Amino acid sequence: MFSDILSYLFGDPSLRSLDYYMRWREDLIWVHAISDALIALSYFAIPMAIFLFLQKRPDMRGTTRSVGYLLITFILVGGVTQTMTFMTLWWPVFGAQGLLKLATALVSIATAVVVWQVLPKLLAIPSMDDLERANELLKAENVELNDEVGRSRMELNLINSKFEMALTGSNISVFSQDSDLRYTWIHNPRFGFGSKEVLGKTDAQILPAETTEEIVPLKRTVMKTGESASAYIAIEDQEAGTIFLDLIVHPTRNAAGEIDGVLCTAVDMTEKNLYEIRLASMASQLAEANKRFESALDGSLITVFEQDLELKYVHVVNPPPGYEAGNFIGMTDSDLVSEEDQLKILPAKKKVLETGETEVIEFDVDLNGKTRNYNLRLDPALDRNGEVSGIIGTAVDLTHKRENERQMHLVMRELTHRSKNLLAVIQAMARQTAARSDTTSDFVESFSARLQAMAASHDLLVSQSWYGADLRDLIVAQLSQSIDPSGPQVRLEGVSCTITADAAQNLGLALHELTTNATKYGALSVVDGKLSVTWEQVGDKILLNWKESQGPEVAAPKRNGFGRMLLERLVGPSLDGEVKISFSPDGVSCAIEIPTKHIAN
Repeated sequence: MFSDILSYLFGDPSLRSLDYYMRWREDLIWVHAISDALIALSYFAIPMAIFLFLQKRPDMRGTTRSVGYLLITFILVGGVTQTMTFMTLWWPVFGAQGLLKLATALVSIATAVVVWQVLPKLLAIPSMDDLERANELLKAENVELNDEVGRSRMELNLINSKFEMALTGSNISVFSQDSDLRYTWIHNPRFGFGSKEVLGKTDAQILPAETTEEIVPLKRTVMKTGESASAYIAIEDQEAGTIFLDLIVHPTRNAAGEIDGVLCTAVDMTEKNLYEIRLASMASQLAEANKRFESALDGSLITVFEQDLELKYVHVVNPPPGYEAGNFIGMTDSDLVSEEDQLKILPAKKKVLETGETEVIEFDVDLNGKTRNYNLRLDPALDRNGEVSGIIGTAVDLTHKRENERQMHLVMRELTHRSKNLLAVIQAMARQTAARSDTTSDFVESFSARLQAMAASHDLLVSQSWYGADLRDLIVAQLSQSIDPSGPQVRLEGVSCTITADAAQNLGLALHELTTNATKYGALSVVDGKLSVTWEQVGDKILLNWKESQGPEVAAPKRNGFGRMLLERLVGPSLDGEVKISFSPDGVSCAIEIPTKHIAN
């Protein structure tokens, strides 16, 4: 069986090759051989070229590529058939040749059918002329597109140049990073870095670790969510110290719309932060100065206020007694004072607004039912442009000064009256002293002592601004003219009490006379003598008791001297009280009643 197939395919010994029949024409055999070999070689070369073409042109897909592979098969089969034809020149392989021709025929029919089916599509392929014309149009459009791209590139370069010029030297840095957070572009880098030193690196390679730990998670969150974010960060720099940055992070996208990195803007806020710190410090200092200013004015007689162009109060420091700053804010003078008082101050205020010059006036105004006198200085308030924006007033309350002046006039009149009375008393005292003096030297001595007693009372009153005199101090002042009041001979005991100026002058004269008599003739004239001066308040009277003891025996005087007359006839009536003198043998005693109306409140 197998031998029959081989015999069929490769010939029977009884068969003869074409060489056998053509041996009589050797040249003809070589013509057939060379032609068949060249045809077979072409059949193999053409499919290889087509195959290489298809491999180089991946854009040819679908039907075109299928037809190409079908043609390769068709030509290769034809090449094999042509090879068998070449072999039949020397070997009788007619069976194999017949089978190959049959396969070739089948492939040829299939190829023809497919070619006729795809012929319309192949005819739709543009011709070379069409391709050339399309190529020319494409070139023209390409030139136009290149021009437009060039213009766009120039505009983009111009915009980029302006952008870079705007950022150069500013406190803003702009940079982009890829999905691995490596720097791909940066403009106006900071911290002494250049662009080349930053590109291709990550934050961890150029920034402190603590800063990296803060901003890298933020950037990755932006790439994950696709939403912009910002952070306020502080970076320690060896040269500049702490640098504060406001970092704004935006996601970037590729042509497919996928996030491929971030675009960041870093604004250096250091100067602003320092400015805000200085501003806060200045505001604090200003507030402190304002507080000190208000504290300095608090309780003083000075009121400072500010009014706008409509003369509405906008600020008041240390308002007048009975008022608060809130009573003035938003109000005008017409809301606060009478029309009569407005006529005193409004013309001056309006003049300041018109001329921008300072005005000073003095006026009386009724506030809370009490008339107050003010010295008012009005200065223009200026805005940033130097324009008048209102007035600033400084009002000094002169009410107390005016009252003091009036009081001073009253005091002067009172002093004149007192001086006249004092001169009258001195004149009467001089006459009585002269009438009861035997010699001039006696007169001078007695009169001088009495003047000194009056002077001591006056000194005490002057030290208290003529308000009055403490009763103990008055007694001590008179005793001091002759003896040490703190010595063992004197005992002073009584309640604290201040008597009026008139009572002090009259009682001083009485105490002087008692002291003089005691030191000359009474208990104080001897070493063992004692003096007790006590006083107490009983009902509506102050009772003062003068009692001498352990002195020389006392005899009642045969005639009334000046001292007794002064006590009983002058001091008693002037005090609206009573003076009783007793001359007992044990010692002189004197009781003086002073109504409480002579006690200074």
